[in-house]
Amino acid sequence: MSVTMDAKTFEDLRLFIYQKSGIFFEKSKEYLLTNRLKKRLDALNMSTFEEYLRYIKSASGQKEMTNLFDAITINETYFFRHIKQIEAIKDAIVDELLKNKRSINIWSAACSSGEEPYTIVIALMEKYGQNIPARILGSDISKEILDKAKEGVYGEYALKELNSNMKRKYFDTIAPGKYKIKDFVKRKCIFKNINLMEERSLRSVGKMDLILCRNVLIYFDSKSRQKVIDTFYNNILNPNGYLMLGATESISRLNTKFKLCHFKMAIAYQK
Repeated sequence: MSVTMDAKTFEDLRLFIYQKSGIFFEKSKEYLLTNRLKKRLDALNMSTFEEYLRYIKSASGQKEMTNLFDAITINETYFFRHIKQIEAIKDAIVDELLKNKRSINIWSAACSSGEEPYTIVIALMEKYGQNIPARILGSDISKEILDKAKEGVYGEYALKELNSNMKRKYFDTIAPGKYKIKDFVKRKCIFKNINLMEERSLRSVGKMDLILCRNVLIYFDSKSRQKVIDTFYNNILNPNGYLMLGATESISRLNTKFKLCHFKMAIAYQK
């Protein structure tokens, strides 16, 4: 018998998820939430979504939050995604930031399985060699996906933008169609479990010179977007630091002090 979700349970579940993560499921995404959470019902031997909601709200259900975030987050990505943005970082933004300091801090917020922070490392190594003038932090709300980032094993799809020389240079082939990021790249990244909607969690980030928050805020409503952007500006970015969103994203409708900066085929926001 298939499990269905009634309208009230959907409203209650999406409100709970929104309050905990900032991710907002539109009414049109009810089927998506239903399908993603069915696996958790099966794993816990539950028969209704109402039972699941009661469980995650209870004290004993707190350990389930990690599984909930793993289930609802979308982790489709690959190396050198939106290449023009990566080129702008490598060829312009990093140069600008290094005018006043010897090393910079870069944060890949919502880094998924690690392709984005490792891409930044590789791009900078192409320019500076292995001793790059940067420290890279990758974070995600999903502990499961962060374990994959730390492992650093990828399939053909994730490497589809890389030529054979780049693959050989930065990856070991461990099986047909399976590649592992080399240790000298991996050592340049640290990974943390961070929820963008939790102030205590965000305090562990420290000060950053460049934040990449690409294709993340599209899952938030305007109130949550405003909160995250304000936190970036007020608490995390150093003066003159940069924020880069996804290639098709904008914060122009938000009340923000950021200055829009144009690069070749890419834009960023500067404090």
